[in-house]
Parts: sequence; structure tokens; C-alpha cells
Amino acid sequence: MDPLKDPGIVIESVRLLQAHIEMGDPGAPKKYNLRLIDLSRAEFNDGKDLNVMAFFDIMHGVEKPLFRFTCGFLVHYTRQEGANMQWKDFSLAMALAHIVPYLREYVSNMTNRLPVPVLLLDPINTSTMVADYEQRKRQAEEPKAGASHPKPP
Repeated sequence: MDPLKDPGIVIESVRLLQAHIEMGDPGAPKKYNLRLIDLSRAEFNDGKDLNVMAFFDIMHGVEKPLFRFTCGFLVHYTRQEGANMQWKDFSLAMALAHIVPYLREYVSNMTNRLPVPVLLLDPINTSTMVADYEQRKRQAEEPKAGASHPKPP
């Protein structure tokens, strides 16, 4: 890919797919732990389109959270005719960087409607977030792989 040329990839839409928000412990500390809990991509339309889905848990692992908050987004991309960038070169971290502003706005907007302080998410390193997700996914799959191959007596 020529870095001086337009990559030829266009964001067609970013959509909220699902959300679950409910009050938890009103006396709980005002803290959160944003975690990427699912991430997937799918090419279609003979490689002209790409969908990336990302799901988040805003209070992941927080004991007795102030509130519970999970949500998922879908971003739909198209590749223009003669595009400079191929889908294989388009990273999940880049797609996540496109989703994060929508996540940030949604979280602050929804918490503004709850009887809690408005939550403004700290800056997010999407490359680190994707790497952490992929490492956890590999670790979760390791025991499954070992279980399918019984150890000899």
C-alpha cells in the first residue's frame, strides 16, 4: 500500500447493536473497568464490504458496581473501486478507533440519564485493547484444546 494515496475505504455507518444498562449498588465506589468482550469482522459482497462488531463491558470485574453497562456496535465499511488498501491490511485496532468515539458519546449520554455521576471514558489505546482481547481469547481456547486430546495413561 502506498502511504501517500487515499486508502479507498469508507465508513458507511456505525450502529448500536445492543445495550443493557441497569442500576447496581448506589453506595458503590464511582469506578469503571472498560473491557472489550467480543470482536469480529466479516467480509461480504465479493470483498467490497466489511462489517466489524465490537462488544464492551463498561464495569467488567467491578465488585458491586454502581451500575451495569454492556453494549455492542457494528461499523460497516466499503472499499472503493481501485482502493489502495486491502482488507487484510485494515486492522481491527483501526476499526475499534472508529467505534470508540461512538462508545464514548453513548456511555456519557446514558450515564447522564442515570442517578450517578456522568462517566467520561479515559483515552483508549485501541491496539492495546485488541491485543488484550486476543490474548484472553487464546488463553480461553487453550484448555479446550487440551481437553479434546486426553493425556495417555
